[in-house]
Amino acid sequence: MSEGEFKDILIAVAKRYGWLVHHDLPAQNSRGRWATHVQGDAGFPDLILLHPTSGKLFAIELKSEKGKLTPGQKRWLMAFEKSGIYNAVLKPSDMEYALYLLTNHQITG
Repeated sequence: MSEGEFKDILIAVAKRYGWLVHHDLPAQNSRGRWATHVQGDAGFPDLILLHPTSGKLFAIELKSEKGKLTPGQKRWLMAFEKSGIYNAVLKPSDMEYALYLLTNHQITG
């Protein structure tokens, strides 16, 4: 399963269970290159999930099975950790755990 397919499944499940979901989409620039343009620090997590009932906030970085974190991604995830915000790096092989997180939003994080 690709990272994109994994993302699509997680977003669909999150929405079904009432999560607010944020995901930045890449866009093609005038030179034909794909990029996700940001103003600020690179490496922001792929998914930010907030459950309006439980108040749980998750910062999730998605990777393929062989994907590696960039220094910027590590920095963001460490900052979320220090802030007490649940964060994780999830791969398609983590599907069962990811579904547990999204369907049991009352867990402490």
